[in-house]
Amino acid sequence: PLHQRYRYQLQSLCLDGNYVIDIHSSTNQAIDYLYCFQSREESAKAFLLDYSILMNEYDGDAFDEAFLKPWLALEKQLAALGKIIKFDVESWTLELGSGMTMNPESVAKGIRGIKNYLAAKGILKIVGFPVAETESHQVNFADKSQIKSYYAPVGGMIQSEVELGSQVKEGERLYQLLSFNKNQELPTLIDICAETTGVVFTVSTNHAVNEGEFVLDCGTFKQM
Repeated sequence: PLHQRYRYQLQSLCLDGNYVIDIHSSTNQAIDYLYCFQSREESAKAFLLDYSILMNEYDGDAFDEAFLKPWLALEKQLAALGKIIKFDVESWTLELGSGMTMNPESVAKGIRGIKNYLAAKGILKIVGFPVAETESHQVNFADKSQIKSYYAPVGGMIQSEVELGSQVKEGERLYQLLSFNKNQELPTLIDICAETTGVVFTVSTNHAVNEGEFVLDCGTFKQM
């Protein structure tokens, strides 16, 4: 099948590589962030992005995961034998804005971050890179397992939604759902509130939703 051929081709291309950068844009509206693997947090600074999701659980579907996970497993087994070795291999997925509309700011951030990372690793020599603030750059991390996704409890229209990138507190309203019914009654407004404190980093492009459709993602980010 074509999808398997494509997958094997990608894997074969990175067999001899040390660094993999997978560049994405969200199918919804999203802030700029990257996926990072455990024990590689320090290197995440070089991309100069403010937010990162830490891969503390795996589903086997991601390209960056398929490349790096065997190396991480080997490091773990060696550590269990008393040999602390960190291989010079890293893998990243950059999520740069929305895929539905071109965001020049996200593109510029991504290009700057990739150039800075490649210069910091000594792969490329670029005038002005790596930038001086690389070491002091602060990245806010959220564990992937702690990301809370919100789905529409019933069909309706989304309104009064919090802004993308907003910090919300537990119990604070995230959005209202204008729900229509078949009982010849006026539509009802349903308040959907945050279950945990965090940052809204992805929101649905579509404001007309069916029951069970994705609305937004919220994560608890902290500096490490």
